Amino acid sequence: MPRLLHCLAEQGYSGGEVQLRMLAEHFAKQGYEQGVLLAPGARFRATAEDLGLPVWEAPLRRWWRPDLRAKIRRAFREFDPDVTQFADGRSHYLAGLAARGHRSKKFTIRRIDYPIRRGWKGGFRYTQLVDHTIAICDAIRQRLLAAGVADDRITLVYDGLDPGPWTGLREQRAEARQRLGLPSDAFVITLAGVLRPRKGQHVLIDAFAQLVDEFPEAVLFLAGDGSEMGRLRQQVTRMRLGEKVKLPGRVSPVFDVYAASDVFTMPSFHEGLCNACLEASFAALPQVVSTAGGNAEIVVDGETGYVVPKGDADALAAALRRYLAAPATAVAHGAAGLERSMRMFTDDHLGPEVQAVVEQLLGS
Repeated sequence: MPRLLHCLAEQGYSGGEVQLRMLAEHFAKQGYEQGVLLAPGARFRATAEDLGLPVWEAPLRRWWRPDLRAKIRRAFREFDPDVTQFADGRSHYLAGLAARGHRSKKFTIRRIDYPIRRGWKGGFRYTQLVDHTIAICDAIRQRLLAAGVADDRITLVYDGLDPGPWTGLREQRAEARQRLGLPSDAFVITLAGVLRPRKGQHVLIDAFAQLVDEFPEAVLFLAGDGSEMGRLRQQVTRMRLGEKVKLPGRVSPVFDVYAASDVFTMPSFHEGLCNACLEASFAALPQVVSTAGGNAEIVVDGETGYVVPKGDADALAAALRRYLAAPATAVAHGAAGLERSMRMFTDDHLGPEVQAVVEQLLGS
C-alpha cells in the first residue's frame, strides 16, 4: 500500500489537528503506511504515538535554523513517502521547499480564508510546491482561484465531525449551568474559541452591551484562553458589564458550554470551516456568525441562524435581539441547523473524499 507522510508545524491542538487525526485513522483502516513530521513540542505527537505512527522532528517553526533542511530531508529519505500532506501553512512552505525534487506527490489542506498574494510570497506555494490543494470551504477556494491557482488543482472537501458527542447535549442544560455557575433562568449567549483578535470577541462584547438593559436575563459566556484575555477583561470592566459577561478561561469538558447555551456566536474576522460552529450545529444551537470564511456555508441566514458583516457590532446586536425577543425561533433554527449538518458535515465523508484526491494524485 502507498506510504503517506503528514507534515505539521503547529504545536497546539485545535480544529485542524482534530481533522488530521480523523484522516490518519481513516487511512490506517485503508491499509496505508503513514508517518508524521512534526515540530518539537507538538501536542500531536501523543496522537501519532497513540495511533502507532512513526514520528520525525524538524524545527518547522524556525526557518533560520541551520539544521532545518537536513532534518526535513532525513524524514523524506528514511520514510520515502509516495504522497505527502502539508497540514498547515508553515510546513507547506518550509517542508515544501526542502522536499522539492522528492518523487512523492504532494498536497495541502488550506484551512483559513486569509488573502493569498500572487507570486512567490503567496500563490507560489500552491502552484509550485504542491500538486493539489484541498479547500475546506468555498470561501477558501475563491481565495486560491484569485491567487492564480488553476481550478483543476483545487478540490473542495468540507471538514467533518462525529456528531455523537454533541447531539442531545441540551438535555443536560440544568447540570451544565450548575457546573459553570450560570443562572438556571438566564438566556445564555456563548462563544467557545481561542481569545485572539481575529475571533472577534471584542466586537461581541460591544454588541452585547447594547442588549443588557433591554434583556436583563441575558448572559454572555466566552470560553477559551489566549492573548486577548487581559484586554477583554479590561473592556468588560470599562463597559461596566460586571457579572453579565463571563470569561472563565478554558472550559473542560467543553461540552458544558454547548449544553448550557441558548445561542452560539462566532463573530470572527478570518475563519475556515469553524469546528466550534460545527459542534454547535450538532448540539442543535442557533448561531449568529460573521461572513468570515465558511461561516455562511455552515449557517443559512434566516433558517439555521443569522449571518452578519464582519466587525459590525450593531448588526450582531440586532441578530441576537431577534432571538432574545423570540426564544422559540432560536429553538426552531437550532433544530434546522442540526438536520442540515447531519446531511453535510459528518465525519463519514471526510476520509473517503480526501482519499479520492490522494488516489487521483497517485494515478497521475
